[in-house]
Amino acid sequence: MNFTAEFNQSEMKKYLIVFLMTILMGCGGTKTDNKIEEVKMGPPKTEHHSASITKVFEAHGGFGNWSEMKQLSYDMSNGQHHLIELQSRYTRIESENDTTGFDGNEVWMMPATANASRARMTYNLYFYFYAFPFVVGDQGVIYEDVEPMNILGTIYNGVKVSYESGVGESSKDNYIIYSDPETNKMAWLMYTATFGGEEASDRWSLIKYDQWQTINGITIPKSLQWYQYTDGEVGGMRNEVLFENVKLSKEVPSMDNFKMPEGAQVAPKG
Repeated sequence: MNFTAEFNQSEMKKYLIVFLMTILMGCGGTKTDNKIEEVKMGPPKTEHHSASITKVFEAHGGFGNWSEMKQLSYDMSNGQHHLIELQSRYTRIESENDTTGFDGNEVWMMPATANASRARMTYNLYFYFYAFPFVVGDQGVIYEDVEPMNILGTIYNGVKVSYESGVGESSKDNYIIYSDPETNKMAWLMYTATFGGEEASDRWSLIKYDQWQTINGITIPKSLQWYQYTDGEVGGMRNEVLFENVKLSKEVPSMDNFKMPEGAQVAPKG
């Protein structure tokens, strides 16, 4: 028996294992080195969609079509430019004086701001309202038909939207989508906002959706109009935000857009 040959083979196996482990550890380090990668999503889950909300989705182009889109960008009349990677909701918001981003884990701001504590809860509010109705098509959402409502002389069908506990940043928020009974398109959105608070709110706000544009088969707003609403009474319009230069496509944006820059401030988690 050749002990030298056996020893050499044994040592070679050990060296090979160590060498392979070193390579694997090195590869793992590269993946987590502040690098943001595209998230691959499978077919959308729609089994939880109710018949009523499905009609609304179809009136706006279909949830399946929306789920194939990879990026949304637009300019707002308040001077902001938004870029959203739709599969994971990575976000970049640029204005004249600052930039805010979400890299999949942290909300960051550049330069630092005294309002950082609220940024995590509020950075994506405009996107959320703008992307209705599709933004409430995800799993963990609960739908309930409610009584039709007369708003400024017109009767609209209603679907209440709530969330399973722990879903999203504000699972106690509630929404009611009011849609045209003939076209099934959204006309109004009622909502409560807790901004991550422990208790659900009973104070409702109201947004009007009546100007639309169709891009790549998806019908999305041209404007959002906030209306006065108190004790069931609808007042006049109190604010309007316009959306221009809208881009909605299946093209994946560069992930570098969302990476936290050196020196950025991180929004504290609630």
